[in-house]
Amino acid sequence: MSTAIAHDILSPLPGPRPVADVAPRRPTHLRLVGEDDRRPSRAVRRRLRAGRLHLTRRGRLAVTATTGLVLAAVIWSMVGLLGPAGASTSVTVERGETLSQIASEQLPELPLSRAVTAIQRANSLSTTSIAAGQELVIPGR
Repeated sequence: MSTAIAHDILSPLPGPRPVADVAPRRPTHLRLVGEDDRRPSRAVRRRLRAGRLHLTRRGRLAVTATTGLVLAAVIWSMVGLLGPAGASTSVTVERGETLSQIASEQLPELPLSRAVTAIQRANSLSTTSIAAGQELVIPGR
């Protein structure tokens, strides 16, 4: 008989273990956590995140809307600075001339009140008072 077979025959069969030998098995997915391994508290996490900027969806929407409005205002003001569409000329006011006389001479196709208003708008005048030697822009047709 070979020694391997003799070993199998002569070795005791495994039987029930005595109760004292059985140790309770601890789950392997759980572990003890020390003070250094614990998750930081909310206050500590807040302090750590304080240096970073975190925008919510509403915050991103507010930033985008504000940027769009500022951009639209800049474009609108640039268009306003270009002045009225069409060719415009300038006239030097002579002594004794009134805004109505200049309006009737320079813009004969418009009614007098509309011509005066157009000249006032083109020159940012709040009244019809003008002075001799003043340059007036006459808006194009």
